[in-house]
Amino acid sequence: MPTCSFCKSRFKEPRGLTIFTFDGKSIHYCSSKCRRNAKLGRDGRKVNWVRKSAGFLANKEEGEEKQ
Repeated sequence: MPTCSFCKSRFKEPRGLTIFTFDGKSIHYCSSKCRRNAKLGRDGRKVNWVRKSAGFLANKEEGEEKQ
């Protein structure tokens, strides 16, 4: 499962976009929202919706481990 280069969330393989650069690196994006924000030069750690979704995912994973 690739990890989005902007928001660091994991997503399934057929979803998203993978870009290969000329030097052989691969950049994965889970959505066009992440791709556009990265193109604008924004930092994923400073964007509010990324921080909120990361907190939500962390709480969700903790809940699954407790059960």
